[in-house]
This record gives sequence, C-alpha cells and structure tokens, in this order.
Amino acid sequence: MLAAALCAAAPLAAQDRDAQGQAYVVRPGDTLWDIARSCLGDPFLWPEVYRLNAGAVRDPARISPGQRLSLPVCREGAPADVAFAPADQRTEGNRILPAAGTGDVPVVAPGDFYRAAVLVRDDEVPAVGRLVERKAATVVPIAMTPQISPYDSVYVALATPGALRVGDPVHFFRRDREVKPYGHVFVSTGMGTVNAVDGSVATVVIRTLFDAVALSDLAVPAARFPVRPGVAPRAPRQELQGRIVGFERPHPVQATQENVFLDLGNASGVKEGDVFSAYIPATKRDWGTRPPISVGRVQVVRVTDRTATARITGLTQPDVEPGMTVRLVAEMP
Repeated sequence: MLAAALCAAAPLAAQDRDAQGQAYVVRPGDTLWDIARSCLGDPFLWPEVYRLNAGAVRDPARISPGQRLSLPVCREGAPADVAFAPADQRTEGNRILPAAGTGDVPVVAPGDFYRAAVLVRDDEVPAVGRLVERKAATVVPIAMTPQISPYDSVYVALATPGALRVGDPVHFFRRDREVKPYGHVFVSTGMGTVNAVDGSVATVVIRTLFDAVALSDLAVPAARFPVRPGVAPRAPRQELQGRIVGFERPHPVQATQENVFLDLGNASGVKEGDVFSAYIPATKRDWGTRPPISVGRVQVVRVTDRTATARITGLTQPDVEPGMTVRLVAEMP
C-alpha cells in the first residue's frame, strides 16, 4: 500500500467495456491507489484491483500505460481525485469519469472525511462513551486481547444513559500524540451502528475499520458528511493564509494522499473541499529577493473549529514540513 501511495496522483480514470465485462485502460501516471479511488470511490480498495489482475500485474507499485485491467465495479459518478479537470474530457474513444464536483460526484470522498484524523483539544471531542469490551460468546480464557474485526459487537460504556439510541452511527477515535498548542491528534479507528442499549451500556456492531479499533477508544456520534455532490471549489473570495502544523502520520518524507494539519478551521471560514497551495515564501538574499517556491497543493477533507485536516493532492517539491505556509487558492461555495 505504501509503495502505491507514494506515486503521484493520477488523472481521472478512463474506462470501457470489453467482452469480459468492465475494463480500465491504464494511462500515464496511474497507480492502483488512484484507480481504486476514481473507479471504486475508495483508494483502500486497491488490493481488490490487484487481486483481479494478479496474472498481469506482478508488482502492484508498477503498472504500465496501455494495460487493460479488470475492475469489480466502475460506475460513472464514482468519486474522482482531480477537482479541476473538465467534465467533458475524452481520450482515445474511452469515456472519462466526470470530474469531481460535477454530476453526483463530491470533491471529497466520504471515506476521506471519515478516515481523517483530527487535531483538537480534548474538550472539543464530543465523546459520549468509551469502548470497554468486545462481545465474545466464549467461556475459554483468552490471554491476549482479541483483535476487533468488522461485524464484531462491542460494548460502549455511556457517560450519560440515553446518549445513544438503537440505529445511531458511532465513530471511534483513539487519543494520540500532542501537538502544542492545538491539542492532541485523535486517530479515526472505525465506525459502527448501535444494535442495542441497556441503561448506560450500548452494544455497537463494527461496520468499518480505518485503524485498529481497541479498548478505551472514544465513542463519538458520527458526523453527517458535509460535502454536496456536484459542487466544485472556485476562485476564493477571501485572502486566507495559514500554516501546516503537523502530519497525521509523521515520517521524514510526505507524499500525495497523506494528510496534514492546518492551523485554520471553521473559525477562519474553511470548509471541506477547499484547496490550499503550500509554498516557501519569497526570501531576501544578498543578490536580491528569491521568488516564492511552490511545493504542492492540499485539499481539506475535515474541518474542526480551529484546525483542518487536508490531503496532499499534488507535490512539485518533496519538501513538506511543519511551519510551511499555505494560501487559499480555491474555496467551496
């Protein structure tokens, strides 16, 4: 997955049908990660694309332009990754998926919104309880804590009886490292649905995993996905500048598809889907003033009151670091 994710973001997916069903013709710059995002709506489904094409693709990090790949599903209107591509693009007779922000395609995929970690103070997390135990129908002592998997049931101890009702969606977060002065990184671990409530205990069925769901994870009522389909970012009406203050997953070299934290949020008018340019400002030298150096672009996938989580959508320099300046270049209506 890491090898696939390190590749640059691809153009919009091209697709057609052959005698065997749904097919995709690889274009220059494509990766399995990008194809899964564009055609299936979730980049983390790239192993399924690889599995279906294991006979033709030896290394999932290396696919060649012109290759025909089988796809499990590729519907027109699936979330695409390029926010500004014209909706009427065509190439070599193949149909191009609509650009993100046109038709029924949102510029931010729901998976990106719910998967994103947030950087907030502890009191900004609207937790209603804590995951306390996995429901396991066994009397055999287990020395190690069992791994929680999709469709497992878990018990959530509620801070207030009645805080959750049957059918409510629940989002689990793990409190992680501190980033001063903004608070802690809260990692999104998974989601589930309340199956039963008994006083101050809710039984939740796990539906989706983003990380390892574990005991003591915070249970938060799932937020409604805020991005409307068919709406694209446009030229900004305001001058807005901020900084990158940290990374969701810190390591020396950041790449496309990874998330950064910005010191801008709802209070600054930032919305999911907004696009920022990251750059090194103009610098005075002994020979004059060096012009600004563009480093890349990020698109906001989740917003809190004071910060925003943004996905790196393109890089021109491998030099993203905390403290780097960002400037709003396109905003959602």
